[in-house]
Amino acid sequence: MNALAPSPLHRLRELNLKLPPLAPLRVLPLLTIILLLVNAADSGLLFAPLAAWFALGVALPRLLRTAWFWYVTATILGTGVYFTWESADNHRYLFVYWSLALCCTFSLPRAEQTLALATSSRWLLGLCMVLAAAWKIASPDYLSGSFFQYELLADERFAHFASWTSGLSLEQLAENRALRESLVAASLSEVQLHSTSGIDTVAQILTWWTLGIEGLLAALFLISAILRHRPRLVMIANLALLLFAATTFAIAPVRGFGGILMLLGLAQCEPEQKAFRYAFLAAFVLMQLCTLPLMDLLALLG
Repeated sequence: MNALAPSPLHRLRELNLKLPPLAPLRVLPLLTIILLLVNAADSGLLFAPLAAWFALGVALPRLLRTAWFWYVTATILGTGVYFTWESADNHRYLFVYWSLALCCTFSLPRAEQTLALATSSRWLLGLCMVLAAAWKIASPDYLSGSFFQYELLADERFAHFASWTSGLSLEQLAENRALRESLVAASLSEVQLHSTSGIDTVAQILTWWTLGIEGLLAALFLISAILRHRPRLVMIANLALLLFAATTFAIAPVRGFGGILMLLGLAQCEPEQKAFRYAFLAAFVLMQLCTLPLMDLLALLG
């Protein structure tokens, strides 16, 4: 009689037992510094004090686990957002909130810090996805598919994916970007972009997939923040977040946003979910190392 093959859940439990521990409170401060330095190079005059502050933290590692270190970090980042609020990327706001979460965490007794950071991370993930989904629902040009139609036709980050899925050549997409620049420069009053019927189909798929996965993530993380100690619920949320990362940032690599989501994912894992912590860590490292989307990499290899 043949023995039954172990289930994926059983294999995951075995892997968790074999992996060495990955303590969030030890690794996250340093990973946060790496993320902020890599993605804050265009912070203007504030980059120098931020880099100097982080150099002090690296030289004196104990500072990284103090509340006031992250309060100062949040102040510097928040000042940058304040002076560039009209053009600051959304993830820059999330950088500030994450720094404040670390500040609050390290202000607590040590025994409470891990749970506090996990709970804060779930709230940040849940609310981030709620706001993202709400904005999309409230935007007619998003629901119609127009947003992704334009991005596929005129955004260089989507070029190889758009070519692969729609049949448009890379040369036609490059012409689209040149036409867009002519329109922005006011040298033309209107332009006709190259397109195909396949673009409309792909845009609709991306539109509703993104809205659906963001809504699912919002529900999972908000529920797990309210109902604590639900390992299976957190496991489902972990899988959904990794799926979101794979399907989103493989196409359009936004390192800052993707990186902070992976750090939040690592922070909120249950203590016994070591495999997921390593998965989020690997995804974070991959995002920071790879500046090209998956389709571009495949094209280069081909």
